[in-house]
Amino acid sequence: MLDDVDRIIESHNALNHDGLGRRGLGHITRSGVVMLCAAWELYVEELLVETARVLCTRATSPDQLPEHVQREISKVVRESKHELKPLELAGDGWKMVYENHCIQTTQSINTPKSTILVPLFKRLSGVEDISESWTLGATALNEFVTVRGDIAHRGRDAGYIQINTLTTYRDQILRFVIDTDNGMADFIQGNSTGNSPWRRRTI
Repeated sequence: MLDDVDRIIESHNALNHDGLGRRGLGHITRSGVVMLCAAWELYVEELLVETARVLCTRATSPDQLPEHVQREISKVVRESKHELKPLELAGDGWKMVYENHCIQTTQSINTPKSTILVPLFKRLSGVEDISESWTLGATALNEFVTVRGDIAHRGRDAGYIQINTLTTYRDQILRFVIDTDNGMADFIQGNSTGNSPWRRRTI
């Protein structure tokens, strides 16, 4: 989806090739912000589900999972209205319970700010504070998501987004993705058997 954002930026530049400023192109840059936030949401969803799968692959029993994940699985079973839910934990059933819970929970993400993501990563992966991996800090992410929310609710009344601002947001989100990817790789390696689950990334 980041490629789509790059195409939006390219389209804006083509339509404003002489650099004279606004040409009624606010809808393009606003669309870019919305698309960029959607890309960030999708990345987070896929990362958390992939993390669950890796942890399940490396563990032979649920007590080998990070403590916060153990608590989350126990809570899911305890609060289930299905009286046979505990039976799903038999054998390797706990792996399916864990993975399905991650899939269902991440699908409800719609405001991917630090206040939502930090506790979510803690519950579903066990990492204490994923924002500690972010070199730009949580404020930059939260401000971007706030702008996206303003656009989603107010449309063109949300104000004009300059192409330079969209480009900055794009670079920042890429930085957040790389930092999150590397932070989770380090966490998984330190809390399970085996090497890093994927290569550390750079810009």
